[in-house]
Amino acid sequence: LHDNVARVVIGNQVTARILQHILLDKFRRSSNESLSQTELVDDTVNSLLRQIVTQKFEQRQPSRDIYDDYIRFLSGEQESLMEISYTKQQQKQKQNQKAKSQDNDTMDVFDKRHQWQYKWDTKDYFRDVRHGDSDKVRRILSLPMPVPVFQLKYIIGGKTGVINVYPTIQFLYSHHIKSEYIDKEVQAMLNSLENGSFHTEFLKRVNKDCQGIQEIATKDKTQCISQERRNCIRPNSHYSLVGIQPGVYVIGMKDQFNVHDRATSPLSDHLKYGIDDVGFVLFDSTNTKDVDTFGPYFIEQYILLDALSKQEMAQNVISYYCNHKEKLNKCLANYDERQGKGFICWRFLFNQVSMK
Repeated sequence: LHDNVARVVIGNQVTARILQHILLDKFRRSSNESLSQTELVDDTVNSLLRQIVTQKFEQRQPSRDIYDDYIRFLSGEQESLMEISYTKQQQKQKQNQKAKSQDNDTMDVFDKRHQWQYKWDTKDYFRDVRHGDSDKVRRILSLPMPVPVFQLKYIIGGKTGVINVYPTIQFLYSHHIKSEYIDKEVQAMLNSLENGSFHTEFLKRVNKDCQGIQEIATKDKTQCISQERRNCIRPNSHYSLVGIQPGVYVIGMKDQFNVHDRATSPLSDHLKYGIDDVGFVLFDSTNTKDVDTFGPYFIEQYILLDALSKQEMAQNVISYYCNHKEKLNKCLANYDERQGKGFICWRFLFNQVSMK
């Protein structure tokens, strides 16, 4: 294989020179002096290309010379020369092992000690499913747990705030949540679903969690500082968030807060707006366009998106809020929302202002 690749690349003078310049440019960035000052002649490029192919697709043995340094640098984050050299069979084995580990993490959530059983008798299941008011299971799955699954404290623009995220019961038993969340306290609360006041208990707990938040004034208004107090949500989760009030959000499955589920939810009057893990606004009843007012443009929403999904768009919003807040407010004031709501429409929002 390496002979064929070398013949195609090195056999053509143009591609050979391109490869030489690429390698030289990379080696100049190295902190290793022997690499940064190297001079690649044609024979060296030819030998190095062959060894790169061997390292990538075969089992390269260390040569104990400068080529080991070349390969180690080009391989990036590997800890040793042998770390990323796999045959196809070895790669397949590693993929299977990774998938098995992920399955074990998911099964841990559904272990007996983390399970909760709920039984519901109905005379006509399909009739109940067609009519949301009588679909008791759907209504229960949309209820939020009174125990936060994620808590974060932040300071931005000289102000401080606390974010509490509460999971729906459906999100509770997805593979997006860590097993340690489903403890005895959570199971005890689930057993009280039948008393009909579960959502009332949730609202009481929310008000209690929001009390005692101490305001901290800081002189530095050009940075955002956040600190996670609790995080039982797995990385790279797919979800939708609904804002209840500042600092209070409910997290559910990707399509859980649709128009039909919201209409039958006991908390329908408290669901102010919804947004998914990418930043698309699902619905909005606040009709606000202000970064300091609760709604789809509220800065707190994007601090939360940054913490849960590491969204680049959210990081841009935070950066502009800290350093160019006046420009951000000007763009919002002139944006007509024809392309959509939220800062997911970042490009349209700024282009519309520049055109005016």
